Amino acid sequence: MKIGFDAKRAFHNLTGLGNYSRSVIKSISNIMKNDQFYLFTPAHNIDNFQINNDNIKRVTAPKNYNKKYWRFKGVNKELERLNLDIYHGLSNEIPYGIKIKSIVTIHDLLFLKYPSFYNYIDRKIYYMKSKLACQNANFIIATSQQTKNDIISFFNIPEDKIRVIYQTCDDVFIYHSDNIKMTPNIAKAIQTPYLLYVGSIEERKNLIFLLQAINKMKKEIKLICVGKKTKYYNRIAKYINENKLQERVLFINDCSKKELAILYRKSRGLVYPSIDEGFGIPIIESMYSKVPVITSNQEIFQEIGGKNSYYFKKNNLDSLIQTISEIWTDSLERERRIQANFKYVQKFSAINQAKQIINLYKEC
Repeated sequence: MKIGFDAKRAFHNLTGLGNYSRSVIKSISNIMKNDQFYLFTPAHNIDNFQINNDNIKRVTAPKNYNKKYWRFKGVNKELERLNLDIYHGLSNEIPYGIKIKSIVTIHDLLFLKYPSFYNYIDRKIYYMKSKLACQNANFIIATSQQTKNDIISFFNIPEDKIRVIYQTCDDVFIYHSDNIKMTPNIAKAIQTPYLLYVGSIEERKNLIFLLQAINKMKKEIKLICVGKKTKYYNRIAKYINENKLQERVLFINDCSKKELAILYRKSRGLVYPSIDEGFGIPIIESMYSKVPVITSNQEIFQEIGGKNSYYFKKNNLDSLIQTISEIWTDSLERERRIQANFKYVQKFSAINQAKQIINLYKEC
């Protein structure tokens, strides 16, 4: 087969959608060794994704061509010229007017469920691209059952057109190594017990709820936060200053994946207070890292976190405080859950993801 991928995120995005795009491309090309792959990306000079495979070619927009239009529609000329069998849109969109077989991965429709977290223009663009992709693609991959349900509900898409295929996480969280050179601030930070928060510092991720729990606890709980800061950080900083939490909360912005993997494994556990997600990849990164996971009892988090993660009642501060207390100290129950989660998380492997997607390509 000759398969094309919308690889903009693979080259441009170092986090969520980029990680998904890179893992799909790598895992599928490692299995389909006799097939040809074409990575379509508007930019010429972005090299966040290194390719070491002769069967993979990068296709970029012509110079001086409007890159947004090329990705939206202009790329169709390249798809036809290369005589591709399938095009896979890895992040919620496919080219408008595409004439070859196509599959789209929809990660979430949170912009429709929580419009207040997104600006008006972004919502309109996301809605148009996602709806067109779902309507016009031959098949849709949803990264969770909840996302599948949302696609059916918001876009009235037939259920048999959608496949739930879970994503995986980066190998650095799966194959452990402590022989890593860390920056001095990270090396110092891990010397005392701490909880870990991973995610953008934005309103939907609900970090302030976690800070409120830590502030209310009698124990001196330390928290390390890893994620990109947005305007919402100003509200976080104000709360920290007003409640004198400066010595207990540390923010790390520049952190390599290898350093993040160490931060996971040395922590007392991950607390993931997000209001909602399409998947929640830090949950599986934690389980692979053999540390406890705390998240809310939302349906999506129970779907990804399984039976042995720790769940607090949504919007219930006392419930969150109780679950933090349970993972903060060692116990047989804590260890049992860690081991059970490590066994459970193996289903979120790259090989499982790749095999299911390849079967869908064949069906398509």
